[in-house]
Amino acid sequence: MNEVLNYVLSAVCNPTSLIMVFAGTCMGLIFGSLPGLSATMAVALLIPMTFTLEPVPAIGAMLGAYVGGMAGGAVASILLNIPGTPSAVVTAFDGYPMSKNGRAAEALGWAAFASGVGSLVSWAILVFAAPKLAALCTSFSAPEYAALAFFGLTIISTVSGKSMTKGLIAGLIGVVLSMAGTDPIWGDLRFTFGNYNLLSGVSTMPALIGLYSIPQILKGCLEKNETEKVDVKLKNFVPSPKKLWQHKWNLLRSSLIGTMIGIIPATGGNIASFIAYDQAKRFSKEPETFGKGNPDGVIASEAANNSVCGGALIPLLTLGIPGDSPTAVLLGGLMIHGLTPGPAMFKEKYNVIVGVFCMLLIATIFMVLLQMFGIKIFTKVLAVPTNYLSAALVVLSLVGSYALRSNMFDVLMTIALGLFGYLMMKAQYPIAPAVLGLVLGSMFEREFRTALRTSLNNPLVFFKRPVSCTIILIALAVLIWTVINHYRGKKQKAHSDMLI
Repeated sequence: MNEVLNYVLSAVCNPTSLIMVFAGTCMGLIFGSLPGLSATMAVALLIPMTFTLEPVPAIGAMLGAYVGGMAGGAVASILLNIPGTPSAVVTAFDGYPMSKNGRAAEALGWAAFASGVGSLVSWAILVFAAPKLAALCTSFSAPEYAALAFFGLTIISTVSGKSMTKGLIAGLIGVVLSMAGTDPIWGDLRFTFGNYNLLSGVSTMPALIGLYSIPQILKGCLEKNETEKVDVKLKNFVPSPKKLWQHKWNLLRSSLIGTMIGIIPATGGNIASFIAYDQAKRFSKEPETFGKGNPDGVIASEAANNSVCGGALIPLLTLGIPGDSPTAVLLGGLMIHGLTPGPAMFKEKYNVIVGVFCMLLIATIFMVLLQMFGIKIFTKVLAVPTNYLSAALVVLSLVGSYALRSNMFDVLMTIALGLFGYLMMKAQYPIAPAVLGLVLGSMFEREFRTALRTSLNNPLVFFKRPVSCTIILIALAVLIWTVINHYRGKKQKAHSDMLI
């Protein structure tokens, strides 16, 4: 107990950690407020900037960007009816009508406090559930890790968007990129093309920046951006304790929904928001007011999509499976800092785990306070055309990719993958499957081949061990369910088009 308390004090009393969390949260709120940017991009840009820091301050900055980015999306949704992030789409249903009726400050206030409550609920569940789950997984070996990586790769089917074929192609591209370098078992060189810079494979950081940041920057430069003047009077911004109490069940229910959805890999805040909104409307005494400016709609959406943050960290920290796109990038950030998420991390790096818990709580507090005292500033950011910010962002991206290894090849890799990512975006190929393939592909290959070697090439080893067998069966069930739902949805759409 005393040891845990010492870890907590060392994390919360470290000025560097507090400054980095504050800066990351600010960056996340700004990126979330700007349509076209996202929490994922904010986390990706922060990874190289924090490379020289200790793990806890570095992860704190990334978590701040994650939490802030999820909350910041409500600003543009409420004021402009343009979701700043995909998870803020539902917020616009009632937030924008409230803004049009002169209740913009009230809507922003509810969004801020609902985001805070959702994050706190998910944080409490994370702190309680993650160590228990990790304790159950301490007996994991190569078959279990291979099964988990396989489960992570099957998530490609659920993050493929409208076209599963394009998602699978993007995922295969990521897997091929992960195979470049030295063979993990025999030491042979693969896909290096005689370039010694590729001996250790494609560096994760340049790949993340190239695939996530550069395409958005190019989009901002090449596509027309229109801005709208925003003027917000902050009267009634802070909900009274009486009003908070009146909406307590909606806050709690939506937070629990978001946390549970976040635990399920590859679901994300947008799904949680839709489900929470539907339940809020179902339990409301005035369901006909939803879509016309009911604050319960804003509360449900924001509490749900922000509680996804803590929920998504549970499979990431305990199993190494990213719950959504930002945690997929965060997984790369953890690995760059020499941390491999999983049960062993709770034993060998428990001080870092405690630090992560503390940083997430502090990021949540900063997120609410920054919105309370700085919302006027964040709304001004909406008046800045995105293409004006592109110059600064491209410099940050290229400097970040260079700083990790002081290697110009990484800069060229970032540019090349950025151009490739932009072409993928224009062709409507999703980026998330490529990142999942890159991050999890090498892990799956290494653990799969290690399990086969230790079992004398017996493929039944994955089914003889109860845990790995269960994970594989669940992964196959999720995959089959996703494919069936996908084709069922296509048939329904085709039928609707025929009727029209």
